[in-house]
Amino acid sequence: MKRRTFLCHALASSAGAMLSCAPAWGASRWRRRPAERKFHLQQLASDGDNNAFFPSAAGGKILATSDGGTVLGYATPQGSVLWRKGEKGWTRGALLPIQRPYLVQDKAGFLHVFGLRSVRSAQEVWHFTGSQPQVVGQFDEGEKVYGKNYSAAALGNDGTLYYFGAGLDAFGFREKHAGGSWSLTRALASGPCIYPAAVCRGESIHLIFCGWNPGPALYEGVFYMRSDDRGATWRRSDGRALALPVDWKSGELEQLSGTQNTGGGEANTHNLSLLVDRAGRPHVLYWYSRPYGIAFGAASGAKAEPNVRVKHLRRDADGWKPSLLCTELDRDASYATLAEDGHGRLHAIVTHKRSNDGFYDLGYTFSEDSGDTWSALQPLTTDAAKRRLSYAHPAIVPAVRDGRLQFACNHWSGKNMSPVWYGEVMVA
Repeated sequence: MKRRTFLCHALASSAGAMLSCAPAWGASRWRRRPAERKFHLQQLASDGDNNAFFPSAAGGKILATSDGGTVLGYATPQGSVLWRKGEKGWTRGALLPIQRPYLVQDKAGFLHVFGLRSVRSAQEVWHFTGSQPQVVGQFDEGEKVYGKNYSAAALGNDGTLYYFGAGLDAFGFREKHAGGSWSLTRALASGPCIYPAAVCRGESIHLIFCGWNPGPALYEGVFYMRSDDRGATWRRSDGRALALPVDWKSGELEQLSGTQNTGGGEANTHNLSLLVDRAGRPHVLYWYSRPYGIAFGAASGAKAEPNVRVKHLRRDADGWKPSLLCTELDRDASYATLAEDGHGRLHAIVTHKRSNDGFYDLGYTFSEDSGDTWSALQPLTTDAAKRRLSYAHPAIVPAVRDGRLQFACNHWSGKNMSPVWYGEVMVA
């Protein structure tokens, strides 16, 4: 099954839910049921691309700015649009000539945006910098920083800006010190790679990405690596050094997931979120489907099982600890992303549906034990089936601010324009 066919099949499915979706910010109110979190959902725009917030494995689509504001960026057919939320509400900013925007703010408050730009019938990754701190309305003329690939970026504690590019032939990164120029590319992995995610914490850089198997068009494994010297050397989480570049098919890299080939009941594994908690432990979310052509669940005479699940992993001193974000046997969980509050509790926005339904709604779950167990899923929307559109691609601010979990998402809209949503869940 081709990747696009799989996604259209897996994401064309529904949600039973208990809370109604607020239609617009000005017309809506905070809503909740007993023992459920209050939430707020606003349609911010209607010009999103089908993949408006995709991919967003470590964020890069919505961020909390250093002056108390919020910025998000999403793709439209004409380019990438930036929005900013301040004391007076949302204002629309620049339209940049790129796709798949990835956002980072530096210590001085300048916004950096990366994305694919078409140049003379080819695509290249360009980097644009805001003209003033906190501003989304005006940017410089931009510069080419990398060849065509999937992007991630992160800011080091010393102010260094890192760019990671994963493509169908190699995976590498470049760095730019404050006031300097971009370095040459430093190779990390060989072979088809996809969907990088990077988080800097102290002198450490945590990195995840997927392998890509072009034959069956499958994501093939979720991999983790880290550097504890600002990118000079890289290793596995158990301390084993890596000789770079590493072929992800060689077995040298640290593989977090099963695959269609290795078994374990997991196929089409897709990394969704990377978070490093207050204690310095990395957390990873990834989805998986069942291997194609192999009976599972009721079809094999066993218990019923979901078609798509999201797994959570936390790296402790003695290894990775797994858990399922949703344990209901008749509910599919697909896209999901993580945040942490000031007390160390984890929170996740997730798209979900009953396994036999047609479309995904939005839901929320939390963990008070660092991801060992998760609360029952709280539905946030109930209108996906009525709209005949799945909510998709949630992107999240990874640190809860003022007791509010902030996120953005869009609809899986095919060739039609997609609504763009901004939401908050009160978690304090």
